[in-house]
Amino acid sequence: MRSVETEPPPPHPNPKDRRRSGVFIGAFILLQFLIPLTYLSREDAADDRFTWRTFSEPGAPACETSASLETLDGRHEELALEKLIHRDWVDYVGRNRRIVVEAFLQKQCEAEGVLEVELINRCKDDRGIREYRLRCGGERSHETARTAAR
Repeated sequence: MRSVETEPPPPHPNPKDRRRSGVFIGAFILLQFLIPLTYLSREDAADDRFTWRTFSEPGAPACETSASLETLDGRHEELALEKLIHRDWVDYVGRNRRIVVEAFLQKQCEAEGVLEVELINRCKDDRGIREYRLRCGGERSHETARTAAR
């Protein structure tokens, strides 16, 4: 005897339950589209996590990035970025990702006896030179932008 002959067919779903599950599935799919779109309205235009550029090499020429700090006793020290932060974060700093630059400056200010931290990106294209300075104990970093000389 086959099971088709012995088991009754499953009951039809309640229309109310079908509507609820349809609304849930529709809302879930809508969220999958809307969440990545929120990144388009953010301040940081360099944040390209949800774009096709994420999977390709950056087209812009690399910037030369340097960082230094000034201590309370007036000494200036150069910082080796590759020793302080991960290589990916060094790339983000080189692309002038504001949130990463500010986090880096804040972290360096946490050290004992630091008066000011400076980060400079020198690019050989239209981006020019960007200087970021944070006086330790201050609230926000100060950015100075100069375009490349032609």
